[in-house]
Amino acid sequence: MNDRRFSRAGWTARGALLLAGLAVALTGCQKKVEMPAAVAPEVLVMTVTPRTTPLSVDYVAEIRAFREVELRPQVSGVVAQKFFEAGQIVKEGALLFTIDPRTYDEAVINARANLAEAEANLARVRQDIARYKPLLADNAIPRQTYDQTVAQEQQYKAIVDARRSSVASASVQRGYADVRSPISGQIGLQQIEVGGLAAAGQTVLATVSTLDPVAVYFNVAEVDYLAYVRKNTPTTDTAGRPPLTPPVHLLLADGSSYPYEGKIDFVDRALSATTGTLQLRAVFSNKDGILRPGMNARLRIVHDVAQNAILVPQRAVTELLGKYFVSVVGPDSVVSQVAVTPGVRVGEYWLITDGLKGGETVITDGVQSAKVGQVVVAKPAPVADAPAGDTAVQH
Repeated sequence: MNDRRFSRAGWTARGALLLAGLAVALTGCQKKVEMPAAVAPEVLVMTVTPRTTPLSVDYVAEIRAFREVELRPQVSGVVAQKFFEAGQIVKEGALLFTIDPRTYDEAVINARANLAEAEANLARVRQDIARYKPLLADNAIPRQTYDQTVAQEQQYKAIVDARRSSVASASVQRGYADVRSPISGQIGLQQIEVGGLAAAGQTVLATVSTLDPVAVYFNVAEVDYLAYVRKNTPTTDTAGRPPLTPPVHLLLADGSSYPYEGKIDFVDRALSATTGTLQLRAVFSNKDGILRPGMNARLRIVHDVAQNAILVPQRAVTELLGKYFVSVVGPDSVVSQVAVTPGVRVGEYWLITDGLKGGETVITDGVQSAKVGQVVVAKPAPVADAPAGDTAVQH
């Protein structure tokens, strides 16, 4: 009995010691665990620098040939011959197709034969008049015979004039059988092969387009048109020369800039009732042959130049309840927020009209991780991200 009590008492003492040791160990571990110090986030920044910036607007544009003609025959018939290779340069007046001319050649021959007959009759009557006139003075022939012969002369003269007109008409029809190029340019692929039947005024034989210059068509919204006209009312200078037009630049589908500047030469008389836009045309030199009809491009028109413009990347501007802010890093590396008023978009930038004066260090990347009042590690943004002085503006 005593042994059992002693055993229980021993185990109780041992358990107490173990629990005490575990508590001490846990207490020691808690003292050794320490929270890591907060790490300042890294952000990319740029220094706001006022600069002179051209303001422009981009429009979707379509490149077309300045002159383009669909060749349609003016007479019907079978295409007898083709005198060009698809894609070659042709001169104005060059023979391109021949419609089977046999029917028209026969018409010309018949018209000339009829004319010759009428001219022979006219010549015979005039000979009679010349023979009768001396006899009339001696009353050797009746007056009625002479008068009838003079009337016949007038009749045959009218017939000769009609037959000459028929010859001219038949010759014109024969000329229409030869399809010639109305302009100098490049001809496309023939739309009908030799031996095919062409209908007058309907069948398209081929298309000829001029290559230099090219026309670029684009549409502007009514509000853009009104804004430009009100700000840049065109006037004629004292020398009587036409008004100046804004510079026009072309951006190709691959993003490259076309090297030659164009000019606007046409403004439509009215806005489209369906789209509410006004169509304009700009003309560009194509002496290098880069541009082709049907290409899509963007047309950039410089409409103003902003002096001392403040530009910040669009990603640096945050919007909250209709208000706009940028995050600024102060000299003590502490983040603060500045309310700004953005204007037009300048490519990937925003033109700030109020809130920044220049010289501020604006966060361009890492805005979400930089809280107001927080210390950050500011690193300059890549130079390529900085706005250029000739950056174009896009509405």
